Amino acid sequence: MKTSVFLEKLQEELEEDETLTVETNLKSLESYDSISLLSVIAFVDENFDKKIDTKQFKDIDTVSDLMNAIGIENFEN
Repeated sequence: MKTSVFLEKLQEELEEDETLTVETNLKSLESYDSISLLSVIAFVDENFDKKIDTKQFKDIDTVSDLMNAIGIENFEN
């Protein structure tokens, strides 16, 4: 998936007004809470067929961290 498409879809999933970048700190977003965390997990599963455990999210701060957890090989510029 193109990184730009991923960022747009993630922004929609989080219902976030702020434009996301790979440097965006997810935990600093107003819309980022336990409900949105579950949405992100479902989003990743649907789009990448990858299961991310909720415990892994304690180590995920930025969008880049999330992309690394999904597998950076799944993204293209």
